[in-house]
Amino acid sequence: MSVLCLDLGGTKLMLAQVEGKTLLDTWRYPVPADGNFEQLFDFLVTCIHSHLTPETYGISIGIPGMVDMHSGTLLEVLNIPALTATQLAQQLQNTFEMDVVVNNDANLFALGEAVLNHNQDMLGITLGTGVGAGVIFNGQLYSGKHCAAGEIGSLSYCDGIIEHYCSGQYFTTHHHMSGEHLYQKACEGDSQALQAFAHFGEHLAHMIAQTLLVYDPKDIILGGSVSQSFPFFIEALKQKLQSLVYGPQLTDLTISASQHHNAALIGAAQWFLQQKKIKQVQPTSQCSSNS
Repeated sequence: MSVLCLDLGGTKLMLAQVEGKTLLDTWRYPVPADGNFEQLFDFLVTCIHSHLTPETYGISIGIPGMVDMHSGTLLEVLNIPALTATQLAQQLQNTFEMDVVVNNDANLFALGEAVLNHNQDMLGITLGTGVGAGVIFNGQLYSGKHCAAGEIGSLSYCDGIIEHYCSGQYFTTHHHMSGEHLYQKACEGDSQALQAFAHFGEHLAHMIAQTLLVYDPKDIILGGSVSQSFPFFIEALKQKLQSLVYGPQLTDLTISASQHHNAALIGAAQWFLQQKKIKQVQPTSQCSSNS
């Protein structure tokens, strides 16, 4: 038995059949992010239908935004505005007649990393087009009521917010080229590119300093497209962090880059299993059967 897991972003959709911690198959599709809800819903239905199997017993979706954990309403979906204020999970559940769950993509990344690495207290931070984070306490994902726990990218910083300086936006805004281009130049030893990543690491240090004061995790794992540049910014990050944080907080802290390309899909499967278990143990009504 497997869970069909979706990692939905503004540009691409990743799907996988997941059994436990194992990805059985994976697929990738471009997302029509500018379409209306009907177009996006039809797109998702087509993709899901193509990869359902007789062994599939549920669907789990990670989205780049916030979810009302009680009602399942998508409160805000960054880069896919047509999904905002919709009941996506319920509508898909009605269509496919099987359980569907949804959560924030950074939360599912963190949960996947926790499961794969046996982390008990950690932050999983995604560095891509934006910044997101998932919070793990005592081995369990803490989402908050609206999936807003860990939304550190929206905290005030410099003349804007953290996301402006700790995501791919930093490179295009301040260095006028993509992070991918700068990464290639850094690999070639370009001094300006290496300096850009050093400055980026210092900004990340300010972000992490704030998260240490709020969450005090044992481990921080970085994911997302920008994390592939980890070797070019980690030393600047660590050096700056030492001047920002009370020393003992750094003694046992580990900061690393994810070694799992599809941790969010593993997390999605785990989230589905957890929610299914919660649903199964909820008390049923005690109605009398006497006529």
